Amino acid sequence: MNSTTTALPMFGEDTEQDEAQIQAPPVRLGMAAAAAHLVPYRDTQHEDGEPRALLVVDCPFCDHQHIHSAGLTTAPPVCPRTSRCVGRPTGTYYFPAVQRDR
Repeated sequence: MNSTTTALPMFGEDTEQDEAQIQAPPVRLGMAAAAAHLVPYRDTQHEDGEPRALLVVDCPFCDHQHIHSAGLTTAPPVCPRTSRCVGRPTGTYYFPAVQRDR
């Protein structure tokens, strides 16, 4: 009986030695104002039955909307006033004003 031994790559290791590629650092997008509005909704997971709000932000970096919890509609919003874009993490947006939908 003949046996052979083979080294197998583990957890994404390459068996070939590639030259390291020099990557440019990510571009810092800085901070930009974003339009935001509160959207009321009823949450069935909370037993109090109080209407709650979501903060919907039009992201200036990735052209998508980001959604944040904003607490109860009867209370002042407790949502963050600045946040980072998920798609472009070097960009931070803030909301100078928040509109309430009725």
